[in-house]
Parts: sequence; C-alpha cells; structure tokens
Amino acid sequence: MTDSSSAQAPLRVLLVDPDDCVRESLAGLLGIGQRCFVVGTAGTAEAAIRLAAELDPEVVVVDPRVPGDGATALIAQVRQAAPRARVLVLNWSDTADLSSGADAYTRKTFRPQELIDAVVATKLRH
Repeated sequence: MTDSSSAQAPLRVLLVDPDDCVRESLAGLLGIGQRCFVVGTAGTAEAAIRLAAELDPEVVVVDPRVPGDGATALIAQVRQAAPRARVLVLNWSDTADLSSGADAYTRKTFRPQELIDAVVATKLRH
C-alpha cells in the first residue's frame, strides 16, 4: 500500500550549472507549484558529486557544460554517489543524445511549467 502523503511529497532536486544566476533562477522556477524541492545546487562536478552523496536527490538537473571531466563522467559519478537519482540534462538543442547516461533531456530554453514537467517525468522513468 502506498502512503498518499509520500506520493504527494515534492521531488528532491539537485541543480548543477556553472552559472550562479542560472542556478538561482532554476531553483526559483522549480519551486513554483511545490512539485519540486531544490535540496542543493552545485557549480562544479566535484561539488555535484559531493552533494549527490550527501543529499540523496531524486532528480539531478545537469548543464553539460559544468566544469570537470565532461557530462558523461559527471553523470556516471553522480549515479555512483546517488544510485536512485535520475538525471535530466539541460540541452541547447532539440537532440536528445542519451549516450551520456542521462535519463532524459530538455531544452534549456523552456517555460517554467515545461521544466517542472520534465523533472517530474524524469523521476517517473524506470
């Protein structure tokens, strides 16, 4: 039996983007409607991996340009640090290349509701 209160709990989201202003904006957008709760933000791959292990997010939203060894390496390390997390990559194009190991992609040019819907849909992927 599923607890209805846990089914309605906001998704725990970790944001990873090299730009402080973008992270702040994304956090604000994801707070709209209370479907998502940003548990942390990171501007580097190293910080993202540390926070993924500490905060146990359900969804990690990643800009693939984050400093480090590249998106593929970051996603693999996030999966080791937080195995239950799903990864949503913010992409500048319409091309969804899941070869990096991401669960889903969405365009970085989105409306607020589209971002929220993409995060929720990413969590629901199995």
